Amino acid sequence: MTVSRKLLLALAAVALAQTGVLAAMVVDRTLLLKNGREIVLPIVPVDPRDIFRGEYVRLGYDASNVPAMLLVGPAPARNSAFYVTLEKNPQGGWTPVRASVARPNETNPDRIVLKARSRFPFPASTRVTYGIESYFVPKGQGRRLEALAQEKRMAARIAVDARGNAAIKGLIIDGVQQYEEPLF
Repeated sequence: MTVSRKLLLALAAVALAQTGVLAAMVVDRTLLLKNGREIVLPIVPVDPRDIFRGEYVRLGYDASNVPAMLLVGPAPARNSAFYVTLEKNPQGGWTPVRASVARPNETNPDRIVLKARSRFPFPASTRVTYGIESYFVPKGQGRRLEALAQEKRMAARIAVDARGNAAIKGLIIDGVQQYEEPLF
């Protein structure tokens, strides 16, 4: 086998591996959106634009504020993954009730476990991120959505898989879904 043929086969193998990785990422996200358990979280947008990526809404959630007293076991290292258990409250929202480095095996249907990260160690309470803090919207919609969220008229429909990964399925305004994330 000649050197050029070996090089061609090596390049083809690398291209195939890269394509496989990208396909796995798309399939993983699609399965999460299609099969993940759904919850609805009220949101508060923060900043509507990014000059490089287009117009989006930065989202904040009441469930992102986790009191340190909910921490079970050792505190997570800065910026490392840990798990927050949310419980459905009577108003239909979700409230943190537990945080831990180990993923709990939650079987209560009124509870769900989300994978989280925090840039800060646990003082009295800490702000966590779940990977669902931004949502791209059509041009010109960011400020309108920000105003609706300030009026507490907007929520996010979230899909959560068995590992605690979360993705935004859509935005709900005044109880009606207005935006839906496409599977592809």
